[in-house]
Amino acid sequence: MPVACPKCGSRFLRDSRVRSLKEALQKLWFVAPLRCKDCKTRFVTSTFILADMRYARCPLCYRMDLNGWTGNNYHPNWWTALKIHFGARRFRCEYCRFNFASFRKRKEAFTFKRWEKMKAGQARAEGRARVADLEAQLHEAELKADMSSKKG
Repeated sequence: MPVACPKCGSRFLRDSRVRSLKEALQKLWFVAPLRCKDCKTRFVTSTFILADMRYARCPLCYRMDLNGWTGNNYHPNWWTALKIHFGARRFRCEYCRFNFASFRKRKEAFTFKRWEKMKAGQARAEGRARVADLEAQLHEAELKADMSSKKG
């Protein structure tokens, strides 16, 4: 997936809420509002690439490096089970940990070596650490506000 955050370059993206009628209409032409999971930047970009339409991609984060899954530990919903019954392949996106089925073939297999090479795990850990720091600062500010209100 060539879509990346324009601010930090991360590929850990998710769909963002549609804010206007214009954005809702743009989704019909594969122009979607996305939000970066690392820096929380919201942007609108095209998610349609003609050459990649024949390959399966994660419906949540649009990545195309996928693993397979068995039915041992995961029981799919009825729609996914129906697609599997009619011959769809089982795929798992290791980035967003989503299991799905698609009739399209996989473009590339996910490997942890590629994950480590991209330092994706490190980027996700840094993003989580930033969120934890912000939450700690917020909690500390709330405690100071509570202390000052109790004194006054």
